[in-house]
Amino acid sequence: MMTAMLTILKSKPMRYAIQAVAAFVITATALSMPWRAEAQQTATASAPARISVSIPRGEVGGLATLEVVVSAFRKPAWGNVGGVVRLKRPDGGVIEVGRFSIFPAESFTASTSGEEQRFRFDITRALKEIGVSTGAAEVEVALIERSNRPVPAGAELQLGNVQISMR
Repeated sequence: MMTAMLTILKSKPMRYAIQAVAAFVITATALSMPWRAEAQQTATASAPARISVSIPRGEVGGLATLEVVVSAFRKPAWGNVGGVVRLKRPDGGVIEVGRFSIFPAESFTASTSGEEQRFRFDITRALKEIGVSTGAAEVEVALIERSNRPVPAGAELQLGNVQISMR
């Protein structure tokens, strides 16, 4: 049995076939894993982006800020689309911490950090309300249509870095 296996493995075409199958299985497994950042960091008309961020230790009574970086935006055919940023409570509820608009309201994909759009929110009170001071918090960014109509299909917002800072 062992000699038969060694004979098969000495064949170059057979070794290449085995390597190709192994590479395919590894790639398929990696692409199906839930930690893919792209899947959770994209807000669409039908689903918000959700991302867990760590809360660093800070001074008691200090300022907590949340920075949200938008690395890509696809403008819909009509409408004035913006974003609403929320922190998720441990009980499942959410607290709105702010809203933003993409300006100019044009589609873009940032290739450098200078092309990204950055938004900063004071979340000191929100962290106290949800009762979290260290650990992690879940941030949700949902698309909104500024004239209170439904968000048009085709709108999409890709988050880059999202982080909480304590001062």
